[in-house]
Amino acid sequence: MNDIAVFLLMGLGIGALYSLLGTALVIVHRGSGVVNFAQGAFAMYGALTFDEVRRTGVVHLPLVDILPTHRLDVPITLRLADGGLPVVTSIAVAIAMAVLIGLMAHALVFRPLRDAPALGKVIGSLGTMLYLQGVAHLNFGGRGRTPASIVPDGVIDDFLGLGRPFPIAVLWVSALAVAIGVALWALFRFTRFGLATRAAASNEKGIVLLGYSPQFLAACNWVIASVLSTAAAIVVGSLGGSLSPIGLSALVVPALAAALLGRLQSIAVAIAGGFGLGAVQTLLGFFSGRDWFPPFLRSGVREVVPLVMIAVVLFLRGKSLPVRGTVEERRLPLAPVPVRIGPHVAVWGTAVTVLALLFEDSGRPTVFALAMTTSMVASIIMLSMVVITGYVGQISLAQMSLAGAAAFVMARLMADGSITPGNPSVVNGPGLPWPLAAAAGVAVAIVVGLMLGLPAVRIRGTQLAIVTVAAAISMQTLFFENATITGLTFGAPANVRPASLFGLSLASTGDRGLLDRPAFAVFCVVVLIVCAVLVANLRRNPTGRRFLAVRANERAAAASGISVARTKLLAFGIASGIAGIGGVMLGFKQNDVSSAGFVYQASLAFLAFAYLGGITSINGAVVGGLLAPAGVVAVAMGYFLSGDITRYTAVIGGAGMIITAIVNPNGIAMSLQPPLQRLGRRLRRLVLRPS
Repeated sequence: MNDIAVFLLMGLGIGALYSLLGTALVIVHRGSGVVNFAQGAFAMYGALTFDEVRRTGVVHLPLVDILPTHRLDVPITLRLADGGLPVVTSIAVAIAMAVLIGLMAHALVFRPLRDAPALGKVIGSLGTMLYLQGVAHLNFGGRGRTPASIVPDGVIDDFLGLGRPFPIAVLWVSALAVAIGVALWALFRFTRFGLATRAAASNEKGIVLLGYSPQFLAACNWVIASVLSTAAAIVVGSLGGSLSPIGLSALVVPALAAALLGRLQSIAVAIAGGFGLGAVQTLLGFFSGRDWFPPFLRSGVREVVPLVMIAVVLFLRGKSLPVRGTVEERRLPLAPVPVRIGPHVAVWGTAVTVLALLFEDSGRPTVFALAMTTSMVASIIMLSMVVITGYVGQISLAQMSLAGAAAFVMARLMADGSITPGNPSVVNGPGLPWPLAAAAGVAVAIVVGLMLGLPAVRIRGTQLAIVTVAAAISMQTLFFENATITGLTFGAPANVRPASLFGLSLASTGDRGLLDRPAFAVFCVVVLIVCAVLVANLRRNPTGRRFLAVRANERAAAASGISVARTKLLAFGIASGIAGIGGVMLGFKQNDVSSAGFVYQASLAFLAFAYLGGITSINGAVVGGLLAPAGVVAVAMGYFLSGDITRYTAVIGGAGMIITAIVNPNGIAMSLQPPLQRLGRRLRRLVLRPS
C-alpha cells in the first residue's frame, strides 16, 4: 500500500502540468468559445524559447522567412547575447513570446473565425498547432531537449513515513499549480474583468450594450492562457523528461480531459482533474511493470486513461457542455453533386497510365512516378474525410489511424514467420494471400471506426474531434508501437508482400529498385476511381441526402423521420472502410508498414490538405492528394526550385488550413471549378467545330 500511495503522490508532478494546461483551455473557452487544440503547442513554443535563450541567448520568432532571396530576409531571429542568459531574463523573454503568440492567435486566426461554424474553428485551432509545430521544428530542431529544472531538486528520504524517497520538485510544482489556480479563480470570480468575461460567454450582444468589447476580453484571455501554458511548461515540463515539439503539443489531450471534467467552466475542477489524471497515469505506469499486469496493455496504457475519461465525460454530459452565445454562425461549406463521372474516369485514368509509362526509368524525373502514387493513395484516405466530415459534419482526427489499423492487420495476416531485410525478427502469422489479408484489414478498420462513431450518437463537432484525437494517440501507443500485438520490435517495419492479379505482379518496386512501376500506378488509379465513384454515388442517392440533412440540423433531420444515430454510424463505417483501403494501398506502395507512418500528426496533416483542397467534394480530395506530403506538388516544387520543401510541410499545411478556413472554406477545388468549366467548354467547341 505504501508503494501505491507514493506513486499516486508522485503523479501530482505531471498532474500539475495537466491542471495548468486544462485551466488554460477553460480560460480560452470562456473568453472566445474555442476549444484550443493548439494549447499544448503554445506551451511547447514558450518552453523551447526559454531553453534556447537560456542556452544561447537567441530568440526565434514564430515566423518563417518566405522571401526567395538572401539579400532581403524576414527577421525571424534575434540575438540578445553571445551566450546564455540568466534564468530570470530567460523566463521574461519566454513570457513575452507567450504574449505575442496569444495575441497573434486571437488577431490572425480566431477573431476572423468568430462567427465560423464549429468545423472552421477546429480547423483554425488545428492549423495553429501544425504551424507552431512546423516552425518549432525549423527553429529548434525535431529532437527532444532536457532543460534544467528551475525548482529545487533533491529528495525527501522517508516522505510521510512511507519508506520511499520523494522528489522535492513534485511538492514545489504541485504547490505552484494550486496557488496559480486559486489566483485565477479569484480573478474570474471577484473582478470586473472576470465578470465581464463570463457574461460575454453567455451573451456577446448583451455585453456590448454594457460597454465592453468582447474582442478585447477575448484577446486578454488568449494572452492569459498562453502565458499560463508557457509558465506551466517551464516550471513542470522538466519533470516529464525530454521536451520535443510533437510531444509537448500532444499534452493537450490529457489537458482536455481535465478541462472537460470541469465542463470547460470550472477552474477548480480542472485543477483537481489534472492532478487526478496524473496520479492515475503514474500508478498505472508502476503497475504495468508487475508480472500480473496484462502484457498487451503495458505499451500505451497510460495514454488510454485520458481517452477513457474524455469518452465517459462527453458521453454522459456532452449535450450539457456550454456553447458560447455568438452573434451568428456562417453556414458549412457546400457539398456539390458530382457530375460527368464517366468522362472524368476516362480522362484521368488514361492520363495517369500514360504518365506512369513516361516516368518509369526516366532518370531524375522518375521521382514523379512515386509522387503520383503517393498522391493517389492520399486522395483515397482524404475521400474518407469527405464522407465523414464533408457530408455528415463529424470531425474525425483519426482517419490515418484507421488506415494504419488496416495496414498493420494486413501485414500481420500476410506474415508467415520468415525473416525479412527490413525486420530481422520473426513475425508469426497465417501467411494469408493478399486479397484475404487486405479484406480483413479493411474489416478491422470498419469495426474500429464504428467504435469511434459510438460517441457521435450523443456528441458532434468539436467534442467529437476531442474523442478522435485522443483515440488516435491511444492507437499509436497501444497498437502500432505495441510489440506484443504487432510482433515488431524497436520500431522495425512489418513486411508487406506485393499484390498480384491473374499472374501479373502489382508490385510498386521496379527492376532498378525504384518505386516507379507503371503496373502499381494503374492499380492505384483503379482503386481511387472505384472509391471516388462510390463516394459520388453516395452523394447522389438518398443516403447522401440523409447525410447532408444530419449535417445541417440533427433535430430537423430527426423530425423528418431520419435516424440520426444510424446515419452517423453508417457514415463512420463507410469512411472507415475507405480509410482502410487507403491504408492497405499505402502498405503495398511502401512494401512495409511501421508505427512512424501512422502517428496522430499524420491525420492532422492529411486533414489539413483535405480541407485546403476542399473537404466537401471529390475534386477537393484529389486536389488535397496532390498537395499531400511527398505528393505531386511537393515533389514538383522540390524538382524545379531545387529546395527541400518537405521541411515546410507542417508550416504550409497549418497556414493553409487557417487561410482556407478564413478566406475560402469551400477549398481550392471549388475555386478552380468555374475557370476549368469555361476551359472545358471552349475545348469542346474547338473539337466539335465543323471543318
